[in-house]
Amino acid sequence: MLFGDPIEAGRIPGIGHDSDYRAYVLAREAQGDQYLFESLLQEALGPIRNRIIAADEDVERHRPVVLLSTVMGSRPDHDRSDRTSAAEGVRTALDSDIAAVAAFLGGHVDVIGIGSGCAAGTTVIGLAQSLISSGRADMVICLGAEVLSYEVLTLFLALGGLSDDDMVRPFDADRRGMMPGEGFGVVVVEPPEFANEPLASIAGYGEACDGWNLVAPSPTATGLSIAITDALASASITVDDIGWICAHGTGTRANDALEASAYDRIFSARHDRVPVVSIKGTTGHGQGAAGVIETVVAVTSLREGVAPPNKTISTLESGIEKLAHVQVPCSAVPLADNNYVLSTSFGFGGSVAAVVIGAP
Repeated sequence: MLFGDPIEAGRIPGIGHDSDYRAYVLAREAQGDQYLFESLLQEALGPIRNRIIAADEDVERHRPVVLLSTVMGSRPDHDRSDRTSAAEGVRTALDSDIAAVAAFLGGHVDVIGIGSGCAAGTTVIGLAQSLISSGRADMVICLGAEVLSYEVLTLFLALGGLSDDDMVRPFDADRRGMMPGEGFGVVVVEPPEFANEPLASIAGYGEACDGWNLVAPSPTATGLSIAITDALASASITVDDIGWICAHGTGTRANDALEASAYDRIFSARHDRVPVVSIKGTTGHGQGAAGVIETVVAVTSLREGVAPPNKTISTLESGIEKLAHVQVPCSAVPLADNNYVLSTSFGFGGSVAAVVIGAP
């Protein structure tokens, strides 16, 4: 079961041009990356810290587990002019963040870091379901957290994926690329006997690895098909039960068209067109935090009975508009009898994850 207080997701308003982004990142880093990450922990875990400690002190319960999903996380001090020092800084960032989480919670948890690229946030939701259903844990805190860094800026500039506009426009005809975001999402997962007023359930999960390219998904979307098929099967539902798809939708030319076409094929047995929405036009790409943030959005949509809109579309790409089994709505869509949301994520190295979120 999913349990928790309302969760906030941070975002960067109005930053898209390289110079603006660079200035923002350098200004933030002047405060110190580790300081920023610890501040984020206070916002993310502070409201539930006492509850986590109480669960650890309950002799009838297992020790709580925190699953931390991040790509870059915070950044220990290192000399960027020294390649060896910079590489070591990237490698040790996750270890540093795991230690920060454990310290913040006073050693009352076991912390596991998941670094499966931008699929990590969805991966931790599926892993939490596995730990709970197998009886290996009875409280799992999924924490997706990402702090903007110069390394992220450099990476996406080198790949040519950073938007040169001040907007991210997933599925739009004039989309210009992605925009990294920062922030956090928290989902607390517990079995029914411990969940107090659960908000939703993790109904199913699937994962795969394309093994196609280090930084690009397979053009046949084989991994996505496997992950979705496995997630639906583990939830014991069909494509007709999905109210909407919370898509990876980064706003890049290649990803969005491939992703929409893949959903059209996978959902070909559906009796109507499934709404496909990317929230990254609002939040930016939260990278390792994205899947957890998107799970929170999925839970909220089920509780409110509506799928959110693709807020930044001006003109839908014609090829996507003509798909027979997919619709990409520009306004909110009421949910009828579809009681499930499918959320998907892709990561560098070919990682693909899909989770089905349902009613409590």
